[in-house]
Amino acid sequence: MNYKLSSGEVRALITAKLSHNFGVTPAEASDEHYYKAVALIARDLLSQGRKEFLDQAEKQHKKQVYYLCMEFLMGRSLKNTLYNLGLEESVASALSDMGIKLESVYEQEPDAGLGNGGLGRLAACFLDGLATQGYLAMGYSLRYE
Repeated sequence: MNYKLSSGEVRALITAKLSHNFGVTPAEASDEHYYKAVALIARDLLSQGRKEFLDQAEKQHKKQVYYLCMEFLMGRSLKNTLYNLGLEESVASALSDMGIKLESVYEQEPDAGLGNGGLGRLAACFLDGLATQGYLAMGYSLRYE
């Protein structure tokens, strides 16, 4: 999956998401609107990439790893996602052209706050490692109080 988008392509996608999903123009949009628009774009790209990955894995008859952990300390994901997709610079440039700072958009994301420390971070790193190495894997957790 090629995730490379130019600043102009990103700007057009953001404008379309703002209009279609939130009914606002770029001038009317808040930082939260911009955050949600960028997150929707990232989600769409990841969904398309996952479909391509699963199709390829099915053709190769790969086995899948299922990882069960009581806690995950994932943190905020938009910044990590844009960086991993190689889109951070294009998104920053597109937002800058629209008068918005990328850091302001990042600040809109709530921290999931799952888990409480070492094991949660270890689980998150393990899942990141599986994804980075191209393993077909799914993480599961139990909700508890």
